Amino acid sequence: MSHTATGTGAAPAAHGSSRVGLVGMWTFLATDAMGFGGLFIAYGVLRVRADAWPDPRAHLGLGLAAAMTFGLLASAFTMTQASRAAGARARLGWLAATVALGLAFLCGELIEYRRLWAAADPVRIGGGLYGGTFYALTGYHGLHVLAGVVCLVAVALRGARPRTLEVVALYWHFVDLAWMPIFTFLYLMPTR
Repeated sequence: MSHTATGTGAAPAAHGSSRVGLVGMWTFLATDAMGFGGLFIAYGVLRVRADAWPDPRAHLGLGLAAAMTFGLLASAFTMTQASRAAGARARLGWLAATVALGLAFLCGELIEYRRLWAAADPVRIGGGLYGGTFYALTGYHGLHVLAGVVCLVAVALRGARPRTLEVVALYWHFVDLAWMPIFTFLYLMPTR
């Protein structure tokens, strides 16, 4: 049916492209979740089969990680508010808050890495299974946060249109959700 026959002008194409964007994002997230899943399985198998596994409380900064987690949870709220905001100015304000929280998370991650490298008993990427799996999981997630921040800035620079924002919000919520098991397994689970 043509746009003229329906009497709706270009609206169906815009709505259709938004749905395609959402379906595409859901498809991407499903495959991306498999990447996270593979890393979690590798971490679990290596941790269970290791003769000894360092206690995370002895190496990792739980207070910093908790603050980073709180920041990501807060960014889920600001992203939701950006998606629901009626006016462009409000959307941009909430997006700016989300970007700031994402950047704060990344700064926290860099501070944690620097602290781990400079510790008396450093945790390094090539320093064994513990360090390798820690950096693989947190680094993979950190790259996702960075990609999300770049996307949010790009959306803001293009006017933060609601349909585009809906697709990017879906990605951002996935990134927030992906951090929760990382925080739980890497920071909170004591060794046996």
